[in-house]
Amino acid sequence: MGRKEQAAASRADLLEAARQCFSEAGYEATTVAAILERAGMARGALYHYFPGGKPELFAAVFDVINEAFHRRRDTLLALDSPLARIRAGIRVFLELCTQEDFARIALVDAPRLVPGQATRGSSYALLRTQLAQAATAGELRGADPEAMALALYGAVRGAGELVISARDRTAALGDAIRCIELMLDGLAAQPADRARRRRTS
Repeated sequence: MGRKEQAAASRADLLEAARQCFSEAGYEATTVAAILERAGMARGALYHYFPGGKPELFAAVFDVINEAFHRRRDTLLALDSPLARIRAGIRVFLELCTQEDFARIALVDAPRLVPGQATRGSSYALLRTQLAQAATAGELRGADPEAMALALYGAVRGAGELVISARDRTAALGDAIRCIELMLDGLAAQPADRARRRRTS
């Protein structure tokens, strides 16, 4: 293994050790010593790869988790129906809420520690766009997509918090998905609505 590959592997090992520690104990309770012990590295290795120390390392771990979520979510863009993409994307998010690393790092600690994460970001923008597309396609009742986006985004985040805090996350996931599906069913245009739109278009 060359020097470049060895450095990349060492950095990846450090990121994985940090991910495990942050998942298990949270940011505040995780020490640099605990991360280095799990990675089997000396203190100098952390500052070699992450000069900003623990905060920079946490941000890097968050980026890895967030990118994995976005890759999984973006595979749904191939679905023909905007409403189907919304349903599937919400399910992906709620399923990830059952996983400790996503729950603890991305949803509990990152909003306090990573700039920009405390506000609505790319997920909200995508939801708003997809709702507008669904409305144009006649899949939604006649409501303002911006208002729908705000209401639905808040409901999904709340459902995620329910899953995260539940003793039985699998059972809570089922309850959360059913509730969100009922909301989406209420927003969805009924066959009579679609027929009326076709006649007037």
